[in-house]
Amino acid sequence: MIIWLASYPRSGNTFLRMLLFHGYGIPTSSVHQDARLQKLGAADTIGHQPLPGSIAELARSPELYFVKTHDLPSDNYPALYVVRDGRDALVSYARYQLTFQGGKSRLRTRVKDFFGGDSFRGVLQSLIVGSPFGTWSQHVLAWTRRENSVTFLIRYEDLVQAPERWVAQALAALPVQPVAPTGFQSPDFAALHARWPEFFRKGQVGAWREEMPEDLQKLFWTHHGEAMRALSYT
Repeated sequence: MIIWLASYPRSGNTFLRMLLFHGYGIPTSSVHQDARLQKLGAADTIGHQPLPGSIAELARSPELYFVKTHDLPSDNYPALYVVRDGRDALVSYARYQLTFQGGKSRLRTRVKDFFGGDSFRGVLQSLIVGSPFGTWSQHVLAWTRRENSVTFLIRYEDLVQAPERWVAQALAALPVQPVAPTGFQSPDFAALHARWPEFFRKGQVGAWREEMPEDLQKLFWTHHGEAMRALSYT
């Protein structure tokens, strides 16, 4: 059986995976393989393990598999969905693109074509209007409005404030109960940043205030105001 750990990129999915691993001893996998975690040497800290089979095979198995995805929903498997203020998520995603994707990124190629460069502002502007995973609004609304499926919504801002409480509530909402806590330990973000500063950049709530230009804030609300209000972000 599959439990999706779903989110738009840079919304706290990795943080949730670490909480599951260090608090409950639950390893997790990813449909994206996450080879970068292996390259950085962070896989063991996160509790990442390679997918042991195809999604179809894991779905038919009586065992329970927690699998990360940034894709739009295409089935009715149960899910824990992490949502983060879209402004923070997009700022973080733009920084991630500039740090890791280099010249191979289709997004950065598109940015160069449309905006004449690959600056932070250009990447951020491009992400506001779309990404390979859909727009931020399309993603969060598609996952949170699924019908005939268990989808437990976790706000990143709540998760960092009370991780033990929200992970326990999320697991209790699943149709199949996993193991009991092994001794809950919340990751130390400062230590993670010190060791892998490019991957664990800030993790702060409201960092967009310092990094998103005012005109791009207006553009963001034009595209994502409905979803922000639906999720009680102001």
